[in-house]
Order: sequence, then C-alpha cells, then structure tokens
Amino acid sequence: MGLRKKAGRILKILKNIRRYGLHDTWKLHKQRDHERKHLVEEQRKFIEKESDIRKTHKEEYDKLLKALGDKTGKAFNVYRHELHDRVVKEELPEIYNEAAKAPVEEKIVIMDKGHCPGASSAYIGKVLEAQGKYKVVYMGLSIRRVTEIKFWESVKDFVREAATAKAIFISTANDYLSFIDLRPETKLIQLWHAVGMFKKVGYSTLESKAFGPNAKYREEFNQYRNYSYVTIAAPEQAWIFEHAMHISRDSGILAPVGISRTDQFYDPEYKQRSLDMLHEECPKTKGKKIIVYAPTFRGTVNDAKAPDVLDIRKMAETLSDEYVLLIKHHDVCKGDRKPLPKDLEDDFVYDMNDIGKRRVGIERLLAIADVCITDYSSVAFEYSLMEKPIIFFAYDLEDYIDERGMYFKYDDITPGPICKTTDQIIDYVKALPGSFDKQEVIDFKNKYVNMCDGHATERTIALIEK
Repeated sequence: MGLRKKAGRILKILKNIRRYGLHDTWKLHKQRDHERKHLVEEQRKFIEKESDIRKTHKEEYDKLLKALGDKTGKAFNVYRHELHDRVVKEELPEIYNEAAKAPVEEKIVIMDKGHCPGASSAYIGKVLEAQGKYKVVYMGLSIRRVTEIKFWESVKDFVREAATAKAIFISTANDYLSFIDLRPETKLIQLWHAVGMFKKVGYSTLESKAFGPNAKYREEFNQYRNYSYVTIAAPEQAWIFEHAMHISRDSGILAPVGISRTDQFYDPEYKQRSLDMLHEECPKTKGKKIIVYAPTFRGTVNDAKAPDVLDIRKMAETLSDEYVLLIKHHDVCKGDRKPLPKDLEDDFVYDMNDIGKRRVGIERLLAIADVCITDYSSVAFEYSLMEKPIIFFAYDLEDYIDERGMYFKYDDITPGPICKTTDQIIDYVKALPGSFDKQEVIDFKNKYVNMCDGHATERTIALIEK
C-alpha cells in the first residue's frame, strides 16, 4: 500500500474514532472485515457451479478469480465495486436504450432481487394473470445465490424486459435503474416489502453508524429517482417514506392505496388452506393454539444473525399443553440459526425456515397465529390486521436503537407488551385473554395500516393506467 493510501486510511480511522469512539470504531472495522470474508467464501462456493460463466465471460471470470485469490477479501471488494459501477453507469443505460427502440407491450415485469415472485409480488402477480389483460413476466435475480458475474447478467436481462414494459413492479430498493431515463409510457411501481416500519431505511440510515450506504453513494446512485408510485399502507406513514426516500408527500408518488398482499388476510379460504398446510407439514400442531415467533435479523444483510435469546425449553414447560411455537426467522439468516432442542423439535417447537416447511410462509403463519411474538420487524403492522395479541420481545432494545435507529419512540407505538425476558412472555400468554388489550391493536391498525382493507390490489393495479 502506497504512503498516500496509508495516510488516507489512517485519516478515515481517526475520523471514525472522533465520530463513534474507539470501541465502536473497532467494532465497525471488525464487522466490515468479517463481511468481506463472508462474501469471498460465498463466491468460492458459487464459482464451482458456474462453468458456463467461465466460457462466456472469460475476462471477467479471470478478474473474479484473481480477486478471490486475495485472502483478506479486499481485492474482491474492490472488484465488486468496479463491476457494479461499470454495469450500472455504462452498460445498463446502453442496453435499455437499445431495447426501448421496440414498442411498449401490454406487459408487466415483476422483479425481485432474490427468488421471484417474492412475498410482496406473488399475490398481485397471481391477480394480474387471472385478469388476463397483461402479460406477466417474473424476473428473479438470485442475489447472494450466484456469482457477481451471473447476478449482473440477470440484471441486464431485467433491464431488457423492462424497456418494453407497460409497468414494472419491484418490492425492494435497488439502483439498477438509477442511470436510466425510463420511457414515459412505463410506470415503475414500488410495492415495498414491508407493511410498516419501526427501523430506519434508505436515507434515514445515514445517521446510523454501521448500516446502509453512505451519503456519497446515495447521491451518486439515486435509487428512488424513477418511481412513478410507492404503495404505502396508510397516509400516516407518508412522512416515513418522505424521510427514507426523499420523495415529497405532495409529489403524488407516495400512494396510500394499501399493500397488495394483505388482501389475502381477508379471504377465509386462504386462512383455512394455510391451517391445512400447517397440519400437513406439522401434524402435531392439530388441536393446539399457535404462537408465531417472527423476529428480524441482527447485524447486516451480508452477515445476518438470527436472535437466539428466547428460552424455548422454559416456554415448553409452561405452555406446551395448550400451545405450539412456530419460529420464522428472517430469510437472510440462512443457516445461521441456533439448533432447536431435539426433544422438543416438531413437537412443541417448529423451525419454519426448514426446507420442508417453507411453503407455509410468513403470511400464512400470520393468518393463522393466535399470538405473534416479534421485535422490530414490520410483521407487527401486518399482524395488527388480525386484531390479535402481539408481544414485542425487545431484549436488546437500547443496542438495536443505537445501531439501526427508529422512526418512532418504541414504547409509545407498540400495541402490546414490551418484554425483555422469556418469563415476561410466558406470564402474558398464561394470562390471556385477560391480558390482551384489543382496542390498543385496533387503534394501531386504524392509524398505520388503514388502507390494507382487502382492496389494496385493485387500487394498486389501477395505478398502471392512471
């Protein structure tokens, strides 16, 4: 490393120490190094499976191999940034402009960064297909499941399809269209993946110490510039999206039409089918009340960890005669989950991330749960539509607020008890229904998700022709 680079790095470290303190700076750099090593190891796994990329993108493939040869992971990180910048700034606009010479089709492109259709896009895609007015094209990018080269090839395919679409539906933030001027005939509609938000996202995370891109990146790659509409659950949430996306509430872009997938919760057949699916996968749940534990992840997306503080054995000792416990961790946690007690697994407690149980997804679990335990996850907003008990297991509240930041004062908004221990959770559940303040949940629902009334999908589809 040259003297100039060394000096620059030292200045950055000193700046972080002044801003965050010595201990937090050490934690920040340790976390980043761990993330780099994790990404490199993932690429090593993927690369063995992709001999077709070696043949069709030999020069790029060789760069990737060279970057992976650096055991520190730093060369790989540089490679990733260079590849990202080149594709987004140079290649994608060229691809789009060439493909946009063709006429717009009666076509809706639905894109998810991971598997497609994802939770937010599956229901509206099904409705659109049933209506038959538009051709529906699903584009899954398989982020973090393929090599960098293959991922960006998928992004290019998405841009080619988007160039002739009547509308594009996405459900997470991304910068793939940030250097593209969309043709005026095309609507870009952000369905968003969360019904509501406690934790900060987007521009709001600039205040955080170790989460999200920095201000320079957000200025250079404006992820939100092409949005025609952003669907939100209630007018009360507009200020949050204004802060997170820097989109004015008066622009007409923030559309309080509700969140499409919540329409399923108003369908009795959907609820019954969800319960039948659970009983098929987990027969011992029959005749028991259902507690769903659905926390958000800890750490960053690239190094996500599942919380493991809940004392499952203690819950079983007290509640197993009446209840079962279904645990659904955030999908980004992958295999980083604490093993369940073997003698209780598939009897009292069930890992709903297990490959054999995944078809009973989070929406189906919320539809049939008698009690929901969460923390800072947006599932609290969805589950409030059921008007049933919600428990907030916020054992690390102060640390989480310090790391991630929140839009609300947590104890002012949560429509249920905030518990720091498993004993507190057990006491609340044992006291049901007397411990449940239903009106508190109804008031929360009416304020923050009042447009999720069973008709959100039809209002969202109407935006296409608006």
